[in-house]
Amino acid sequence: MPPESKKTLYFGFFSESESTQSSVADPELGRRADEAIAQILESHHFVGTYHVLPTEAEANAPLYRDLNAHGHEIGLHVHPAEQGYEEFLGVYGPDEQRAILTEAKDRAEDALGFGVGSLCIGYGSTNDHSYPIFTELGLRHGVQSVPGRVLVECPSVHAGAPLGMHYAHRFNRVLEGDLDYVEVPHTNDPDSRMWGGKHPQDLRIELVDAKNHYYTIRKSIERQLRECPPVIYILGVTHNVFEFDQPNDFRRQTFEHVLRHLIRLADEFSLELAPATIEDLATLYRSAVPLGGRAASLKLDRRAYQTT
Repeated sequence: MPPESKKTLYFGFFSESESTQSSVADPELGRRADEAIAQILESHHFVGTYHVLPTEAEANAPLYRDLNAHGHEIGLHVHPAEQGYEEFLGVYGPDEQRAILTEAKDRAEDALGFGVGSLCIGYGSTNDHSYPIFTELGLRHGVQSVPGRVLVECPSVHAGAPLGMHYAHRFNRVLEGDLDYVEVPHTNDPDSRMWGGKHPQDLRIELVDAKNHYYTIRKSIERQLRECPPVIYILGVTHNVFEFDQPNDFRRQTFEHVLRHLIRLADEFSLELAPATIEDLATLYRSAVPLGGRAASLKLDRRAYQTT
C-alpha cells in the first residue's frame, strides 16, 4: 500500500496595522514594522495578512500595494474612535455600525486602489448585530472572535465561541451559523488565562515570550489532531507599532523564535507546513464545509432532570 500522505498544517499571520492611531501617530514606524514583518515571513516562505486602518492605508498606500502584489493580503482594521465615534464598535446598534464600517471601508479602498474582504475590529469589539452587517458590506472573512475572552469593558465577550473556523451566526456572535462570512479565530490557549482571568493567552507576539508561545502552538496542534477539524491551522498576530526592523528588538526575536518553533513542531507531528493568508484559510474552509453545514443545533442536556 502507498504511504499515507501527510496532513497539512496551515500557518497564517496578521498585523493589526494601526501606527496612525492618535495614541501612536508614527506612520513611518508602521511602514518599517510591516515591511520587516513581511521580510521575516517571506524568509520562511510564509505570507501575511495586514489589517490596515483607513489612515494607515492613506499614509502608506505604496507599501500595501507592494505587499499585495507579492502575495500578502490587505484587509480592513477599524477603531471607531479614529473616525470620531466611541472607542468600541460593540456599543453601537446596526445603523451606527453600518455607517462606521462603510466609511472605513470606502476610505481604505480609495487609498489602496483595490477592494478589501478581510476584517479585524479593534479589541474584537462586536455584538449580535455585527456579522450580518459585515456580510451586507461585502466583507467575507476576518478575525473578530477571541474564544474565551470576557472583556465586558471593551465590550469584547466571546466566552464559549468555537476555537476554530466557522460560518458566523446571523443572530448570535458565539454560535456557528449560516452567514457567508468565515470567522477565523487566531490561535489561543483556553487553559491559560491572563488579565485577571479575562483573556486567554493567545499567539500575540508581544504578549509573552517564545517559550509560552511554543506551548500554545503545541497544545493547539494536539487538540486539532484529536478533533480533526476541516482545516488544521495556526494563526498568529502582532501590531505594527514595534521595531520589527531592529534585529535586537525582543518582539522581532520572539517572532523569529516562534517561526522556528512552528517549523520544528510541524516536523515532530509529521505535518506538511503550508503558508496561508486569512483569505486562503477562509477559502479552504468554504471548500471543505458547505454553507450552513455545521450550523448550531442546540439541545439542552436534560439527563440530570431524571429522578428515577
